[in-house]
Amino acid sequence: MSTPLCTTELVTAPATLPEIMARLELQALLAQVDAFMQGLVTSPVLLISQPARHVIQAGGKRLRAALILLAARLNHFDPPRALAVASAVELIHAASLVHDDLIDQSPRRRGLETVHSKWFRDAALVGGDYLFALAAESIARSGDLRVLECLGRASVRICEGEISVVSDVAPLDEALRVYFTKIAGKTAALFEEGLKAAGMVSGADEAQIEALGRFGYHLGMAFQITDDILDYVGDPAELGKPVGGDLRRRQITLPLIYAAHQDMPAALRATIDRLDAGATPEEVEALLHWVQTSPAIERARCDAYHHCAQACRALELFPASEVRAGLEALAWSVVSRRH
Repeated sequence: MSTPLCTTELVTAPATLPEIMARLELQALLAQVDAFMQGLVTSPVLLISQPARHVIQAGGKRLRAALILLAARLNHFDPPRALAVASAVELIHAASLVHDDLIDQSPRRRGLETVHSKWFRDAALVGGDYLFALAAESIARSGDLRVLECLGRASVRICEGEISVVSDVAPLDEALRVYFTKIAGKTAALFEEGLKAAGMVSGADEAQIEALGRFGYHLGMAFQITDDILDYVGDPAELGKPVGGDLRRRQITLPLIYAAHQDMPAALRATIDRLDAGATPEEVEALLHWVQTSPAIERARCDAYHHCAQACRALELFPASEVRAGLEALAWSVVSRRH
């Protein structure tokens, strides 16, 4: 199977996320998002409040919050309402990660201990629920019931995507359908609905809200595909975890699906079927190496770039401006990142 033509070479040295945030002077607003989230953590029960603070302080890129704050600037920027939406989106994301880590039994995230590792299983279950509850409080402060509809819908889709399983790499069309459906819920839904909510609290009209939703959906798809690529070829020091984690947990993602249809030797194809039923570490390493060096990585990267281009196309509804250019730059930084 040949690798499709791809336009990744057209994007040269895009700015990094920190560079874009500095250029658009987002750091102060993102600091307010962090402070807002920390201010919501008021429970006197330490086994609830401590894990919540641990997750919030772990931070991360705050990409979702940056996107919300920028999108809210496309029309009438109302800082308190935009901060409430950005915080709600980050809290929903944080909650989903706590539960995700528990399901995967991941010991570390971003180089720090995960909640179930630092405390215990029940603390992760309740802690994730608590973060969802804080998100609901933040949504209420946005002052718009439509935001509740958007982010409630996103939360449902996250749960559906998280529990969905890509059970095999073949047949190709079915594997791709299940994979793309999974990541549309698990990852893209929060980008999509969060950006629609940003439009709502900034006075955008219906066409603009739908355009922001399309931007968010395609950007979320590009983000997750890139994440899945980095799990195979990223720098462990930058990722904060070893490569190949998805493969070792028998999580079938896009690079493995494509690699299985790139003249993969029968012995390696058999290893996929035995990943959770007796495959040796040596067999897993051989399979990992095959995927890393196959055309599957570039093929998956082409899919990510295609979604990124679709995301930027959705913004053409808005007049050219520094804010729109910033959103486009953030989108391209997503697919060019190394961690």
